Amino acid sequence: MKIRSILAYSALACGAAVTVMSAPPMAKAAVPIPSSTMVAQQPSLNLVGEGEGTLTIGTRPSQTVTFATVTTTNQQAEITLRLADGNLQRWNGQVISRSTEEAQIRLTNAGAADATGTFTIRYQGSTLISISGSGTLDGQPLSLRFTIADDSVSRPPVASPDIFAQAGQGTFGLQGRPNQIITFASVTVQPDDSAELTIRLANGNNIPFGGQQTRRTAEDIVLNLTSSGNADAQGPANIRYGPNNSIISISSNGTLDGQPFFIQFSGQTAAAQPSIQPAATPAAGTVVCTGRMQNGWQYRAEVTNRRFSQINWERSGAEPTVSTLRFDRNNAQGQPVYRGSFRAATQVALVDLSGGNPRQGSQISVGVEEWGWSRGNCR
Repeated sequence: MKIRSILAYSALACGAAVTVMSAPPMAKAAVPIPSSTMVAQQPSLNLVGEGEGTLTIGTRPSQTVTFATVTTTNQQAEITLRLADGNLQRWNGQVISRSTEEAQIRLTNAGAADATGTFTIRYQGSTLISISGSGTLDGQPLSLRFTIADDSVSRPPVASPDIFAQAGQGTFGLQGRPNQIITFASVTVQPDDSAELTIRLANGNNIPFGGQQTRRTAEDIVLNLTSSGNADAQGPANIRYGPNNSIISISSNGTLDGQPFFIQFSGQTAAAQPSIQPAATPAAGTVVCTGRMQNGWQYRAEVTNRRFSQINWERSGAEPTVSTLRFDRNNAQGQPVYRGSFRAATQVALVDLSGGNPRQGSQISVGVEEWGWSRGNCR
């Protein structure tokens, strides 16, 4: 089984509901557990991964899990699973223990359903490794086994959503109701530009908005909001983001079922953001890495400040083209992974095998969807 993990620096912040939903409704606040089981306050976890696993509930047929997120804020935890049929299932819980590589989460509820049991979350840095555990859901036996692996150098890339999340403080206002405090926000943008903006209120409820990404730069995203659960919504949302897909601010106003609303949110500034590139001595001079795909396309990858910025493509009898690259993550081996597209239609990935210090004599691995992979040499 070849599985692929996605390094992301944030995760979904959606309401808890074990039932399948097209858009998550407002969630019920997690039922607290005695303070004696609490662990000392630690920085939030924002883990996300693509892999494969099995979810079993009662006598129902086992379901295949293809994607998972784990988000913790203080001792509160949310686990979201995407099933092979595209549907989502979510749980709330409490962090009862945590180390640098593992966290124990005690389940408390899944929407209106009671949940018990403990899930073990294994991770490395910000990379989700596995989720395993058992318990009950409304009295029915529950078990989950989900594993992440990374083979980004051995198979073509697959398009994945971009996820931005951040704790912070803000205000949600809806005409005719008192303003409410926002404590957390997340934005998920799918490869087709469909998007979801979710805000978590101080009372534990989540308010999701659906829409479409209409613009993206290196610093901000603009969404056109069209729905909120089963309600109609209209209006733009401007999201500024920073390192590690953190949210700097959100500003939005419009109508929700015909009533004016607004969102103003500022994300907390992390005390120390993890480096997305290993520290290294700058390479002397200009570095370019070249190679050839099996179908005849020759490539020339260019480096700027130890980062790969683009790939130039050439083939006899074909029009040259350029793929602009963006840094995606470091894989499990600490090698930077960049992503882009070939003529805006085919996914491209570049893995810097030098570990973040490309130089004369180092190598890269370039993968193109349906073309396979090729090893390139740097000079």
